[in-house]
Amino acid sequence: MQLRSKSRFVVPAVLAATLAAACGGSTTSTPEGTGSTPQAAQEARSTKAQDVNPTVSDADFATFVGDNNDFGFDLYRQVAPEATANVFLSPASVSVALAMTYAGARNQTATQMATALHFTLPETTLHPAFDKLALQLASRNIATHKTEEGDKSIKLNLLNSAWAQKGYEFVPAYLDTLAVDYNAGVKLLDYMADPDGSRQTINAWVDQQTEHKITDLLPDGSIDTSTRLVLTNTLYFYGTWASVFDRNGTSDGVFHAAGGDINVPMMHGTRFIGYAEGDGWQMFDLPYDGNQLEMTVILPAENRFAEVRGELTSAWLDGAVAQMNAYQGEVSLSLPKFKFTWGTESLKAPLQAMGMTDAFEYPAADFSGMEPKKELYISDVFHKAFVGVDEDGTEAAAATAVVMNAGAAPAQPKVVDVNRPFLFVIRDASGAILFLGQVADPSKS
Repeated sequence: MQLRSKSRFVVPAVLAATLAAACGGSTTSTPEGTGSTPQAAQEARSTKAQDVNPTVSDADFATFVGDNNDFGFDLYRQVAPEATANVFLSPASVSVALAMTYAGARNQTATQMATALHFTLPETTLHPAFDKLALQLASRNIATHKTEEGDKSIKLNLLNSAWAQKGYEFVPAYLDTLAVDYNAGVKLLDYMADPDGSRQTINAWVDQQTEHKITDLLPDGSIDTSTRLVLTNTLYFYGTWASVFDRNGTSDGVFHAAGGDINVPMMHGTRFIGYAEGDGWQMFDLPYDGNQLEMTVILPAENRFAEVRGELTSAWLDGAVAQMNAYQGEVSLSLPKFKFTWGTESLKAPLQAMGMTDAFEYPAADFSGMEPKKELYISDVFHKAFVGVDEDGTEAAAATAVVMNAGAAPAQPKVVDVNRPFLFVIRDASGAILFLGQVADPSKS
């Protein structure tokens, strides 16, 4: 699908986790190809189809959403220790890709992954909950329709895929989980003969699924002849604001960036929206067309950014959202336009710091629920994201790949002037955080 010609708020994020086989494994390597062109991937699937009506109670799904949000906040704090740079990521994309990896983890590897990823539900509920989230996100789509403010629409696509070495043996039950709970087919590549051609094939798929916003997710050298599996997730979102900003109202304004004051285009408008405030922060919601998705902006007070960032949890956000929902009044806004790319970033070190260590080490890694030789470990996890905000709305895309190698109401409106570093999340009606970022300098692209 072609994108609208208008500029918009764009959020592509990509995570790649690669799994490799340990040196000395029983698989024999063949000579490496030139890698000059992408490979044509064959596809193999489990005979089972996606479960389009997963059984997950409302209470379990609420726990699942809260757990994933807490993981997102923890990961954000690992990759963004200070408010000196722009940061943008998709916790949902990272979580989905690593959940597909977790489905094959066993023993201490599984325990460490569950702790780091905040997976508290049993796997019999966890994986169907990811399926339920994907189905709910698919239901948010709204076809292009005309309004007094111009054409509006919502497009939200979450896609998963597994890229396996031709001839490599995987546990059938694991492939069933990929098919039933993640609707993920298995595409066959020959990493052993042509690792770079395989890398290009995966990068081309990510590029296509993210509407060409995420290119070259997997960097040079990230795939080699020991790679046996790459698990990818893409999350693409495009949405117009429920109430667009008047372009004639946009004017230059001062933004107090970390490196000093700068002039940036500031959008202005008064909205009847949710608003909350607390000790050292203000917050407001900007809903998208259909009112099932929204961008929540959190503006810390001067010199309080680190403090507010440290408070972020799922429970904190739920409380602030409840306060916003109770207000629903006029808010006078000044919000900068911005766009930037974050990544490709390796998430290996942040995930290790969160306690997920064995998964990255051979022979400590135990993915015997995935393949019978117990020789796979995660070689790296990559993430990349792009975001851009303007008067019309949002376009967002996220992708995640895991690469595995063989190892060895007041009278007056509230006023919010977003003229200093701030945080923002894009949330689904389920409460799930799809994207999360901080803007330290809106002029940086």
